[in-house]
Amino acid sequence: MQVPTMILPTWFLVLLYLPFVLLISFTLGFITKKLTKSTWHTLTFSTIFAAIISLTFYFSEYKPSYTVKIPDTFVGEVKLFVTNESTNDLNVNKLGVGYINQKTYKNGFQPTILKGDKDITKEIHGYSTGTFALSLLPNKQINYISFVIPGKKESEDDENNFDELIKSNRIDTARILRE
Repeated sequence: MQVPTMILPTWFLVLLYLPFVLLISFTLGFITKKLTKSTWHTLTFSTIFAAIISLTFYFSEYKPSYTVKIPDTFVGEVKLFVTNESTNDLNVNKLGVGYINQKTYKNGFQPTILKGDKDITKEIHGYSTGTFALSLLPNKQINYISFVIPGKKESEDDENNFDELIKSNRIDTARILRE
């Protein structure tokens, strides 16, 4: 049984929270003016508090943008494996494998996806995170972020058999973070 979800548009959320932010800002501005016995207007203090509230929200929700580069001919699932490295390697190979560092994985990111020179970010709808264990590496978990590049595949390879990809050294296990 599935429950339909409702995603609210941005403008609705702004209209919902704006009165609360203005009310809180005006109240704090009024209290600050009375406590400091300032000659500044209440609206000046209110504006300062509204800016502080807005900036605090922005910085708490900020996620840096990264560019993921996909080969021109690639169609299918892309997996960005979590690594021990300090830098990201977001140049996806022809097998759909890229590497992302632990910090970026934990903090989240807003990717810009380029297929060749074309920006296809708006065509990607399903980002997901996952963890899997391999029979070749018992008691080890490998984390990843995945998404699907739309299009028609020319051949149906068994891309999801990770044991085979690791046996054939197509995935660099020395780079993958294991917990």
